[in-house]
Amino acid sequence: RSPGPAKRLGSSGTPKARTHSPATEMAPPPPAPTPAARLLREYGWDLMLGSIAAFYAVMVPYTKVEESFNVQAMHDILYHNHHIEKYDHLEFPGVVPRTFIGALVIAILSSPAVLIIRVFHVPKIYSLLAVRLVLGCVILTTLRLFRVEVKRKFGRHVEAFFVVLTAIQFHVLFYSTRPLPNILALALVNLAYSFWFKGNYLRTLQALIVAAVVFRCDMILLLGTIGAALLLVFFSNGSHKVLHKHCSFMHWFHGTG
Repeated sequence: RSPGPAKRLGSSGTPKARTHSPATEMAPPPPAPTPAARLLREYGWDLMLGSIAAFYAVMVPYTKVEESFNVQAMHDILYHNHHIEKYDHLEFPGVVPRTFIGALVIAILSSPAVLIIRVFHVPKIYSLLAVRLVLGCVILTTLRLFRVEVKRKFGRHVEAFFVVLTAIQFHVLFYSTRPLPNILALALVNLAYSFWFKGNYLRTLQALIVAAVVFRCDMILLLGTIGAALLLVFFSNGSHKVLHKHCSFMHWFHGTG
């Protein structure tokens, strides 16, 4: 009785070895991305927007009338420090009193660069440029937080459209380095939108309240619109008790909400 197909031997009397085609072999794993590739993947959009904003700041370094208050305030904080009697606003207070909070924050962040400029006796125009670039970094950092939430909620394609639309619109990146009250409020608005998309409604309201009280009173319109939308969401879900618990004035005031 002849052996079956499974027991047929080769010419040497040993079973034939199985051969594997290249298609059935496991493909090698893809190479690990280089540090430069990881950097571009994580911060490529930010580098593009930052480059455009920096180009605008360098090409148009001087300011307009509406920027004069914050520019003078930053100058006095950086160059006169605690000598408040030398501050320009004591002699020229302006028509409407304005806050120093935004100018103080930007001046503190830009103080290392301005200190180097002062040590080497570089003209003050470069201090103005340093202050504007720091302001642009603050605005673009908050814009990045908003963009990350856009990608998480809607995907990479919507994120790419968001970045391209921001890049081709002149005014967003041009004014991101200009110390206007609107731009200082924009940082808080970007934070509010990122908190809103993240589902942190209490932080959303807090950011908008600070923006309206400190920088722009007309932010109350955006605060009212988003607040009304959040109220509708909470009441439609039967969560008004949760809203009352987490958004009460005392919880917000003591920072325990």
